[in-house]
Amino acid sequence: MRVLTLDSAAFGRTCRELAALVAASGFEPQLIVGIRRGGEYVACEMRPCFSRAALGFVGLQRPSTSRKRMFGKVLGRLPRPLLDRLRIIEAYVLAGRHRSVSDLPPFQLPSSLTGLGQIRVLLVDDAVDSGTTMLRVAEALRCGNPEIELRTAAITVTTAAPLTRPDYAIYDDRTLIRFPWSMDA
Repeated sequence: MRVLTLDSAAFGRTCRELAALVAASGFEPQLIVGIRRGGEYVACEMRPCFSRAALGFVGLQRPSTSRKRMFGKVLGRLPRPLLDRLRIIEAYVLAGRHRSVSDLPPFQLPSSLTGLGQIRVLLVDDAVDSGTTMLRVAEALRCGNPEIELRTAAITVTTAAPLTRPDYAIYDDRTLIRFPWSMDA
């Protein structure tokens, strides 16, 4: 397991690389849906590569994400090697927990993302850890839009066996990424 740090420029290049993977497969999304917060940034960076695609966003986070925010100021002051070690420890702890879609709070798709008809939708997030968030949102999109063609993408897959694996990923080898908006960036 390794930790990569992406500054803003590297993040933009990585998003364009992810868009190129999608495009190389022949999939041309008409709508890119980003899972807030990280997936929102990914969607916005990928959007220029698919000029005809509209953007949509959904908010759904695992409960531990909000608990980590209280440590944000302290994390920013720690040395990078220690921060890398803490990320790796957190990843092992999260991987050891049994996750399921029921671990997430109730989720309802925004009305703007229902009744879309026969369109191609790309659901994106920054990282797939347990896979519960991406799975829950994908299921909601399919349920609210039975005619869509849905594909999923993420920059990284951080666990060996997530509940769902994105159709496209730059890193599918348990690489942990420190994004520009990360608390320890």
